[in-house]
Amino acid sequence: MTAAPSLELSCTATSAALHQKAEELAKKLGLPCLPAPASTPQLVYTERGLELRLQLPGSDTSRASVLFIDFAGGKAAFRHARNCTARQPLARAVGIRPGFRPFVFDATAGMGGDAFVLACLGCRVVMFERSPVIGALLADAVERALLVEPLADIFRDMVRLIIGDAAEVLKQLAEPADAVYIDPMYPHRRTSALNSKEMRIIRAIVGDDDDSPALLDVALTAAADRVVVKRPKGAPLLGGRRPSHQVLMKNSRFDVYLTRHL
Repeated sequence: MTAAPSLELSCTATSAALHQKAEELAKKLGLPCLPAPASTPQLVYTERGLELRLQLPGSDTSRASVLFIDFAGGKAAFRHARNCTARQPLARAVGIRPGFRPFVFDATAGMGGDAFVLACLGCRVVMFERSPVIGALLADAVERALLVEPLADIFRDMVRLIIGDAAEVLKQLAEPADAVYIDPMYPHRRTSALNSKEMRIIRAIVGDDDDSPALLDVALTAAADRVVVKRPKGAPLLGGRRPSHQVLMKNSRFDVYLTRHL
C-alpha cells in the first residue's frame, strides 16, 4: 500500500457536535483542522456525514470528486434491496448454506459493501480497513447506520469494524473465522470496471495492495474453512496459488481456497 497524499480536514456543518468530531478526528489522524474547505484532498464533515473530496486527474477542475459511504441509502442500500439472497455468488463463495451462516473476516473492507451484504444475510462479519482515511469514512457510515432501523440491529449485532492491519490480527485470533474474504485493490487497467470514480478516489489514497499474496498466506493458516479472493475476470491467480474451485461472474470471479484440503 502506498503512502496517502497530504490531507486536510474541515467542517462545513453548523452542528457544534460535528465541529467537535472534526477536531477529534483531525487530532487522531494528525491532520490540520481548517475552518472551511481549502485545497484537496480533504476530509470534510458535512450535514450528511464525513466525506472525502479529491481532485482526480482528467476530471472537472471546477469541482472535486467526492467519496461518501452510506449504508442507509445510495448504492449500498440499493444493492442490499436488489440482491440480498443466499443464492448470489458472494454468498455461495463464503459458504452460506441452509442452516449455516459463516463467521467472516473481511480483510480488505474498502467501502464495506460486501461486508454489509453478508451481515444482511445473517453472517457475523469483522471488517478490517488498514487505511486510517478510508477507515474513518467507514466508521462514520457505521455510526450513522446505528441510528437507522432496521440497520441498527444489523450493525449492532452482526458487524464489527477494526481499523488496522488484518494480517497482524489473523496471526493471533482467539476465535478463528470460518471464512476470510480478500478483495485487493487490483493493479490499474485502463478498461477495468474499477476505473469508476469511487475506486479511482480510493486508489489515489491507498494505492495498489502489493502485499496481497502475503495476506493470502496468513489467511490460509487462519481460516477454519476457507479463504475467498475476489479477482477480475482473466486476472492471474493471487500469488500463483491454485484455488479449490471458483465462482464465476460476468466481469469477475471468486477464487475459493478450502483450507481443510490444503
